[in-house]
Amino acid sequence: MDVPMGLNAISALTIHGLITDSDGTNIPITVHRAVAPLDLVPFLNLASVAARDRPPKPYIPRPTSTLPEPGDLHAHLIFGEQKGWGRSSFVHEVNVLPTTTLPACLPPLVLKVARSKRRAEIAREAWFYDELECLQGVVLPRCYGWFEAELMEGQSFGPWMTATRRSSDTESSNPEWRFKGSKQLKEMSESRNYVSVLLLEKVGSTLPMGVPLADDLVQGIYDIFGEIAELGVDHRDIRYSNILAAPQGPATLPSVPSPFTGRIYTHRIIDIEQV
Repeated sequence: MDVPMGLNAISALTIHGLITDSDGTNIPITVHRAVAPLDLVPFLNLASVAARDRPPKPYIPRPTSTLPEPGDLHAHLIFGEQKGWGRSSFVHEVNVLPTTTLPACLPPLVLKVARSKRRAEIAREAWFYDELECLQGVVLPRCYGWFEAELMEGQSFGPWMTATRRSSDTESSNPEWRFKGSKQLKEMSESRNYVSVLLLEKVGSTLPMGVPLADDLVQGIYDIFGEIAELGVDHRDIRYSNILAAPQGPATLPSVPSPFTGRIYTHRIIDIEQV
């Protein structure tokens, strides 16, 4: 591949196929990079997890970022096929518009889009991608930024109207424990009409089901959660659907060795909004 794009090189996205106006015509929307404040997420009370067999380590200061100064690139994306959905968001493939000229290459991408009442969850996940920057491409997908825009009057956000829903998607199911101690997250949880998205590296498939997993694979899965625990982070939503294979294929970026162990892992953790 050519030189890969810096994780903070894009300052704005124009997304085609996401928004319609009052007469149903598709219109592009431009979302701008948002920055999650350093104090957005309160620290975990370690006493609540002390009894676990492998609790996270005490919180350590965020490792110094190795990224350059933020860039000012503007990428145009075509909103594509839905790849997944959950309580707070849904995930769609996106493709860079062929007319977009970028000075470096991007891997295959997905857009994680917050549901209409779940802006705070996307903000929280963005904060954790910043917190765990050194593990992006190691045990986490690469994150190219958190972007937002407010919908104007008369605009409709198609995925909010058509995305699969379930009983836990109601406003009353908002997980208040995640916002405790954070006035900013609480305010975001009450805001409406924001398009809030994460631009993420597309990763691979889920673990095989119905067959025994090899011992080394099981140990590797156990160890990827140990990597984020090195930074004092506790993942509270460990499940089959949140463990995906590392990206593979000619257009993907290579995995990065762990800064702690030097290991290269075959799987990635997703949905870190619930850590």
